[in-house]
Amino acid sequence: MSDLRTYFDKFLHYVEIERNLSKATATTYRKALAKFEEFLQKRNVENIADITVHDLEYFIMDLKLNKLEVTSINVHISTIKSLYKYLIVKNFVQNDPSLEIQTLKRKKRLPNYFNADEMDFLLDQDAREQDTNHEERDLFVSTRDKAIVELLYATGIRVAELVGLDLNRYYPSERLIRVFGKGGKERIIPVGEMAIKAITEYLDYRKLYAKEDEQALFINERGTRTTTRNVSYRLKTYATTHDFKTYIHPHKLRHTFATIMLQNTHNIRAVQDFLGHAQLTSTQIYTHTDLITLTKEYDRAHPRDRIEEKLKKDHDKEQK
Repeated sequence: MSDLRTYFDKFLHYVEIERNLSKATATTYRKALAKFEEFLQKRNVENIADITVHDLEYFIMDLKLNKLEVTSINVHISTIKSLYKYLIVKNFVQNDPSLEIQTLKRKKRLPNYFNADEMDFLLDQDAREQDTNHEERDLFVSTRDKAIVELLYATGIRVAELVGLDLNRYYPSERLIRVFGKGGKERIIPVGEMAIKAITEYLDYRKLYAKEDEQALFINERGTRTTTRNVSYRLKTYATTHDFKTYIHPHKLRHTFATIMLQNTHNIRAVQDFLGHAQLTSTQIYTHTDLITLTKEYDRAHPRDRIEEKLKKDHDKEQK
């Protein structure tokens, strides 16, 4: 007679009563174990001690074939791992086959970005936000916003780095800026001529509104350092006033810079330095389809990575 239900019930009693986990968590465990038990019965596995790592691998394959999302499959894997931790501690089993299986990696979402033509359309226009009663202030706002967009697009700096930029860390003659990124790490970044031109135009109006001794390169209408929140708001307004139908966010401009630079230079190390990434893996996401294609080709070609294909064939045989 099968003892699976006995040990599954013991575990569920443990998580519900002894550990006092939430009803939602207990329900998740219960549903996952019910599916696992149903699968084991189909394989004629009746005793807890008879479960092997191959049973677990086939169970995961079965979940994949039933089109479960990676998140859902990982819930089942985590449930089984928690079950075995309990069984080992209680000395109900001697071996833990779940140690040999890992949760699945979720696919990273590719960052959204603008192409070069879209950025040219956005930046190669005159601002439409004009008010004849306050023309000078409007010109201050429009030139500042244009300079912000140009600089974010030209350098890929984070919005926090932009608002933290002071006048004495902007070197127009050398076409450089000096920023402090995460962890206070300093980096010096080249700036394109179009961004320099936009900042120069903005600075003519900045001096009319900046508070005395204000060191921030970019200021708000009150004459003090602007904020990340205000920059995000102003980018939305900038898009609207320039007939740009797509939402603009500072980080999307960072993604745009990184993607275009990588496509044109094919130098991932240089882009890593521009972005201030501590790890190269943070920069690799910008390789987009090239990296995805390489990965698929590797999985298709390398014999050690065709195990899943073998498992699928074995599974299909069992179903016949």
